[in-house]
Amino acid sequence: MADAREKALKILDKNDVGVLATVSENKPVARYMSFYSDGFELFTVTDRRTEKVEDVEENPHAFVLLGYEEGILDKDFVEIEAQVSLSQDSKLIDRAWNDYMDDIYSGKDDPNILVLKLTPLNVTLKEKKGEKSTPVTIK
Repeated sequence: MADAREKALKILDKNDVGVLATVSENKPVARYMSFYSDGFELFTVTDRRTEKVEDVEENPHAFVLLGYEEGILDKDFVEIEAQVSLSQDSKLIDRAWNDYMDDIYSGKDDPNILVLKLTPLNVTLKEKKGEKSTPVTIK
């Protein structure tokens, strides 16, 4: 299991764009997001006025896929089932800030900026085609 844990952490370190799925009106909704990780905990910046914020306020459960590259199907990736919380912590905003956000927000102190903090409930390493899925020990 330690090997699966290390593989999963390596995938999180190398991949910052993934798919975030939430539930809206009892239906799944997915979108690409930019993440940063601290161990298995994930963080992403969003605007408080987005539908995804409404989604997680109604239902704080989410699902994330990280590790897929366009055109490469024979590659390991990670699935994370998570509990989402909202934060305006300036340290989290600083850590999650990307250059492209300068075009979206008036700055890091923009009142509409939120960080989605995704605390993992279950992590699964999905290995290359034809190989097994491995539950990962989070702690």
